[in-house]
Amino acid sequence: MDLQKLKTFSTVASLMNFNQAAEVLNYAQSSVSAQIKALENDLDALLFQRVGKRVKLTPAGEKMLQYTHKMLAIEQEARNEIKGEAAGASLLTLRMPQTVAACHLPMALPAFQKRFPNVNLDVTSCALFSLEHELSIGTVDLAFLLTDTVSAASLDMEMIRTETLVVAASPGHELAGKAGLGYKSLDGRVLFLPKADCGYRMEFEQALTLERVRLGSLIEMNSIEAIKAAVANGMGVTIIPRISIEHDLKTGRLIELDWEEPMETGLLMIWQRDKCFSPALDAFMDAFRRGAAGF
Repeated sequence: MDLQKLKTFSTVASLMNFNQAAEVLNYAQSSVSAQIKALENDLDALLFQRVGKRVKLTPAGEKMLQYTHKMLAIEQEARNEIKGEAAGASLLTLRMPQTVAACHLPMALPAFQKRFPNVNLDVTSCALFSLEHELSIGTVDLAFLLTDTVSAASLDMEMIRTETLVVAASPGHELAGKAGLGYKSLDGRVLFLPKADCGYRMEFEQALTLERVRLGSLIEMNSIEAIKAAVANGMGVTIIPRISIEHDLKTGRLIELDWEEPMETGLLMIWQRDKCFSPALDAFMDAFRRGAAGF
């Protein structure tokens, strides 16, 4: 695939304007249009669609932009490695749950950025069903999941730490103060869960099914902060890593319900087996290990 066409596509996608992209690239507008058309023909897919006087990415264009960013970053990384130069602007694509991004990523970034100040990070939440494919084709460099294991022969993984799970509610919730609560205690209750894939969430739902618990309702949200806000307002309960609500517990915004059995989940770091680690990726993995361990 022609890297020049990918650079043109990336520029148009960032500006959403063919004329402005032509000015930035120092091309004639007709040349930009011709390159995008040639790329679309090569892919047999429409990448942009016009909406009035504006353009926007099609679903195919949005997917292609992810691959484009990665391919251009790999090109730059290869040039730097071959020339023996210090790392220039490159990209690491990371997938991790919001709890991990909020609580552990900030601990890893200072040491990593000190060594690789020009490396860009693309951090988004996980989707377990597509994770193995994304790692195998290289659109994702490294992933993290809150689970104890992942069954995938093509992946390698490392247990970074164990997270304590708690069932949390507002101080005024009717289950507050009751001892020895179990799954049956949630009969008729409202349960808030994160929408993104988490192993602990699936295990909790399986336990509810085995205990024949009939929830009042299950509300899935993309935001951990939104879940905490809803629970703090007395709208229901949630199961959540303790580390993500430490401040809320200290301030009394949320309380930990007295659950009958302790619950834990692992934090896994996952990568494609036999992957060739770039210096930046290797440094990030080391920084994350140290940050999660509190070093």
